[in-house]
Amino acid sequence: MIITALLLAIAVIAYLLGSVNGAIIVSRFLFHSDVRTLGSGNAGLTNFYRNYGAKGIAGVVGIDVAKGLLGAFIGGLLLGLATRDPLLVDEYVRIGRLFATFCLVLGHVFPIFYGLRGGKGILVGVSAVFVVNSDAGLIALVVFALAVVLTRYVSLGSVLGACSVPVTLLANGFSALCLILTLLTLLIIIMKHMGNISRIIKKREPRFVFRRDLSHKLDEDNFDRR
Repeated sequence: MIITALLLAIAVIAYLLGSVNGAIIVSRFLFHSDVRTLGSGNAGLTNFYRNYGAKGIAGVVGIDVAKGLLGAFIGGLLLGLATRDPLLVDEYVRIGRLFATFCLVLGHVFPIFYGLRGGKGILVGVSAVFVVNSDAGLIALVVFALAVVLTRYVSLGSVLGACSVPVTLLANGFSALCLILTLLTLLIIIMKHMGNISRIIKKREPRFVFRRDLSHKLDEDNFDRR
């Protein structure tokens, strides 16, 4: 009974935290517009940068990273209260953190505060993963960075980085239940990137350009919002 109550508390807290979207908040506050009405229509860091430039990026990153770290920490803290057995505490904490990560990503993708139209869950997800296992977080970032540098496809880097997480957790001895929670989170992320994957295959996905001003915005003729 106590485990059910704690899981419910984690789900509510993490989902609500996940629903606080940095890109939407900052775009409305600084630019008096909604990032979802521009570019790809995605409420994420990449679309924000492509349409507004570097201004406000720190705010977007700060909000999404903070909610990921806080949500995963709370998840582990709460579920850790479900047992006093020193042999089980670590496993409960891991499960709590990964369950919170799933709920954080779910909230970011389908935010209750913004009509269920959010981002794709990468930044909040990898932030939470750092709380779960720093090795998995670091490897995900390295895979992401290498893929983006080599291909300039942010979406490809995001998917590959996310896919590295369950592999790293498996190598670090995480339980089957932990891996299932990780794979469920990965499934959400991949589903949100299916359009990107399709465009990459068709060679229609825009490549990322590192610039500070708005001259890097994509030619609308070369961008498919579907």
